[in-house]
Amino acid sequence: MIPLALSIAFQVTSALASIGRVVTASYIVSRSLNALALGTVAADFAVKYFVTGRADEMTAQIIFTHRADDLTGLLVFAALTVRTLLILFVPALDGSLAGRRITCAVAFIICAGATIAAQDFGVYPFRMVALLPAIGIGLGCIGESSNEMVMRRRCILAMGCVMAVFAFETAAWGLLFKNLLSDTGASLYSIVKYRDPLPWAPFSRGQRPSTERR
Repeated sequence: MIPLALSIAFQVTSALASIGRVVTASYIVSRSLNALALGTVAADFAVKYFVTGRADEMTAQIIFTHRADDLTGLLVFAALTVRTLLILFVPALDGSLAGRRITCAVAFIICAGATIAAQDFGVYPFRMVALLPAIGIGLGCIGESSNEMVMRRRCILAMGCVMAVFAFETAAWGLLFKNLLSDTGASLYSIVKYRDPLPWAPFSRGQRPSTERR
């Protein structure tokens, strides 16, 4: 009962932090709440992997089941939490295009490595769903390493959609809420607000894509 309560508490905290991240106008507060949301998502995956376990139709007779996708979520979101904290305390990492590209490259390499390593500890040698975080982080990194805001919003939107699928498949409801609200929802809002051109017709409105900061 206690592990379930912990998992619910982490998911609710992640959801509330995601709401705060969207509504605040402060960069520092937004980054801090994002770190809190990511950290509680990692904690939720830790409870799933180390304490409760999850079974499916192939492993229903096993009392405790480690899942590679849960371990993937734990490692990936722990790495993303550390990255966000580093950016928060070392603003230069996000203050320049070169700094963003370096942190994005390092984050993607770590997340991809964690995804590969997690497969050796799970019940299954390979699960397609465990690849989704690496794909999502890759899309997000492409967006953040770009100096073009239209490209960035599209990549963050794609990342949110991919991560939402992973969150649904792993019952990470706090992560699902975060992806739908602060990634997918916020990106769609910005795309409509700034009237981004359609991907297949970038200059269809007779104007160049906006380069404003998000």
